[in-house]
Amino acid sequence: MKRLIPLVFLLTLALAQGLEAFWKAVEVPGGVCADGSPYRFYVSPGDPKRVVLDFQGGGACWDAATCGPESRTYRKRVDVQELHLAQGIYNRMSVANPFFGWTHVFVPYCTGDLHVGRATVDYGGFRVFHQGARNAQAALEYLYKNYPAPERIFVTGCSAGAYGALFWADRVLATYRNAQIAVCGDAGVGVTTADFPGYARWNPRLPELPGLSDRPKVSEIYLALAKAYPKAVLAQYTTVLDGTQIFFYGLMKGEKSPSEATAREWAALAQEAVLAPAQAPNYTFYLAPGGQHCILPRPELYTLKVGEVSFLDWLKALAEGKAPPRVRP
Repeated sequence: MKRLIPLVFLLTLALAQGLEAFWKAVEVPGGVCADGSPYRFYVSPGDPKRVVLDFQGGGACWDAATCGPESRTYRKRVDVQELHLAQGIYNRMSVANPFFGWTHVFVPYCTGDLHVGRATVDYGGFRVFHQGARNAQAALEYLYKNYPAPERIFVTGCSAGAYGALFWADRVLATYRNAQIAVCGDAGVGVTTADFPGYARWNPRLPELPGLSDRPKVSEIYLALAKAYPKAVLAQYTTVLDGTQIFFYGLMKGEKSPSEATAREWAALAQEAVLAPAQAPNYTFYLAPGGQHCILPRPELYTLKVGEVSFLDWLKALAEGKAPPRVRP
């Protein structure tokens, strides 16, 4: 009964104040979205010893067609629908949430560059501010200043945010060497065509790790992180026929709607990418059947089960700094 009283109070407060009851906006001087609008990120305070660093998803763009003003392939300004919906890990009221009571730093995504761009590009009559690195760096600096000694950190992101989490994980790991850190990419396995021009357009900030090329594969980054930081846990989740990842792979191939051959091709390459870093003992994965995109912002986080392993138990193990079993359908 005593535990219910603060929960009832928080619920009443949330209904009265809306989003502001749980999330504090942090303005970023000089931060900018793709369309030139201002940038900000959000913090939901909790235990300072346990922190979620969460990069939002929202597509990508790399040419005049995908970056155009009418394009729906990427977010052009700050939009925090995940926080409004309050599902999955954003359900701050649920004690079933593995991150209940944690501090949660939410890094919105509005630059079309997987959170790593350092370029402003003219695509023929309109400009796009691919300045995701500037925005992400501001969130990291806030984290370092306000949470100097966390004991556990969970670095994650859905879709494009999975790449943001992976590409910035080296900074977090290098800064918090005494913390137990898990990095989990949700639905961003890194399947691209050989001639994908995105990285050349964006001038990305890449991880600073031994042995990486100037255009490393996602699987290579996971393996390099696992080797460089053996006390950390590296993890991925995806469905085996993720419709959104297949859609973007089709766009890279020039298909407005992906063909069945493209879907099969993506599925084979995705499984190969997820399995490739498995030589590292501190790397794990959860492959689920079907085509749903992302799980962390969804209620299925609490119900999905593959074989004998529920996703919720798998995620709880990660939150506790353990390496859960590798799961395949």
